[in-house]
Amino acid sequence: MIVQRILHTAEKFPEKQAIVYGLRSLSYAELSEEIKYRAGAYQHRVTAPKVILTHAHSLENLLDLLALMALGKASIMASTQLNEEQIQGLLEQEEATTLPPRNQESVALTEIQSATLTDRFLGVLTSGTESTPKVIWKDYQSWVTAFPHQSDVFGITPDDRLFVLDALSYSANLNSVLHMLWQGGTVVMTSLKSAASWPRQMQEQQISSVFMVPSHYRLWAKKSLSLPGIRSLVSAGEKLEASLAEILLACCPDVLLTEYYGAAELGHVSYQQNQEIIQHSYAVGQAFPGVKIKIVDQRILVESDYVSPDYRGVNTVFDLGLIEDGRLILMGRSGRMFNRRGLNVFAEEIENSAKLLPFVTEVAVIGLLREDLSHDIYLVFSASYPGHVQANYSQQLKTHLLHSLPTFKQPRRILELRNLPRKDNGKIDYHAVARIFSEEDSLATLER
Repeated sequence: MIVQRILHTAEKFPEKQAIVYGLRSLSYAELSEEIKYRAGAYQHRVTAPKVILTHAHSLENLLDLLALMALGKASIMASTQLNEEQIQGLLEQEEATTLPPRNQESVALTEIQSATLTDRFLGVLTSGTESTPKVIWKDYQSWVTAFPHQSDVFGITPDDRLFVLDALSYSANLNSVLHMLWQGGTVVMTSLKSAASWPRQMQEQQISSVFMVPSHYRLWAKKSLSLPGIRSLVSAGEKLEASLAEILLACCPDVLLTEYYGAAELGHVSYQQNQEIIQHSYAVGQAFPGVKIKIVDQRILVESDYVSPDYRGVNTVFDLGLIEDGRLILMGRSGRMFNRRGLNVFAEEIENSAKLLPFVTEVAVIGLLREDLSHDIYLVFSASYPGHVQANYSQQLKTHLLHSLPTFKQPRRILELRNLPRKDNGKIDYHAVARIFSEEDSLATLER
């Protein structure tokens, strides 16, 4: 499996860089020894089958994850946004433990626990900022069987050096890291706070592959920037808009740019690349290798080995879509379909209409439930201003939507923000957006 592949690479290429993070660099030989010594330290001191990793340092959590995999245990990467109450809730809910301090005199583990495809090794946290987050368990089948296809589709080889954010509680980041270590390549982890220096880091580290969500690509992708050494760019988590895809293709002229759609519950579902992203801006591409997509009553059903074990047989997260010319088109994401006077309104339709305006950088639509069980619809967006000229973009957007959408799909209010609120994985925090408008509504009610 994954740890065994790392140890195999360490035997063949001991001096090859495995992980670079800040000032620390680990060769495959050093990574192998680190895994064995940490596993030896935990072997007789961690008896619970599940462990929550809560270290503030991402590299420490990654090394502990690999050590626990060597012991046949399952880990949950705790988000930095979780508070103590939420972590305590996870400990009780999952009957898990946290790691004790390591004994500095520990002996290296001599025998790595053999693993099967159905062994669960990772718990992925889904949305849940107010209470205990939900855990989606991954077994080796749901990730390792996809790895060879990720290499082929994304154009990744053992010679690549991957640039990825250190927010490893976001499963797509962690998937990219473990895939690269399984592949035998080099992982270069970076932090969001160092975004201003990402292009320089990419050049200094001779990066050839990047995985990021669209909001993070926007932080460094500029038309004037040239990074010809990058051969693979992969984007997931949110829709990659055509304008950003054009900029990325201009920055990296020899690149294979891949946008893929997936879910923690279902794994990889579909993908599209390079000019397809621009020409089919509303689609999320064709089925990923090994995936069968069906549409039943507009609901997307997915069959593949990559589906998480608790969702096999369910095979859906209740997203709605259609297939047109072999391409999957999302009609509405789960939880983002609103009722307006008995008619269904999809957030994506309003967002896609707003994105047709060149000044709209990002947009998020939310619905707040009324007493009559219908929804009030709200829209928040960020804009780009050429030079120093300010414009009433909110009014322009409102006018555009009045002409492009029927009355029952019009937002009750449009708000411009410089930056949309985000989770630590880079995705838009729709709960935070909803709080902005619900607090304003509550204040207006009090003032009346």
